[in-house]
Amino acid sequence: MSENSIDSSAPVQIQLISFGFKHSKTPHANLVLDVRFLDNPYWVEGLRPLTGLDKPVQDYVLTQELAQKALDNLVGLIECALPAVIAGKSNKLVVAIGCTGGQHRSTAIVEGLFKRLQKDFPGYEVIKKHSNLDVAEMKA
Repeated sequence: MSENSIDSSAPVQIQLISFGFKHSKTPHANLVLDVRFLDNPYWVEGLRPLTGLDKPVQDYVLTQELAQKALDNLVGLIECALPAVIAGKSNKLVVAIGCTGGQHRSTAIVEGLFKRLQKDFPGYEVIKKHSNLDVAEMKA
């Protein structure tokens, strides 16, 4: 079975990947969002050593009005794209979120999106991966 062939016994999967533009190429994905337009926690001394997995960084990033608008629009785009992906004989939608280093903004956005998708798309398997952090792939 090819990578894009659908396995009707497998659940439809939404994969979320955070990455840093300065560390790697853009991952192969159906949707890619560059979140370098958000305020960067790197420039806040107390947040610099943390990651988007840490609550203070998530609070800093996800409480930005622009971040909430981006998440709302991204959820809507995913909702629109899923039927096309499934109709195209694939059971996987990959969403890559990038920022400069992949440590703060993209990771926090993936964390926030992961929680939203778990709530809004309960029939789908949601997986998150942080390419530039030393953490394992996580499933919902």
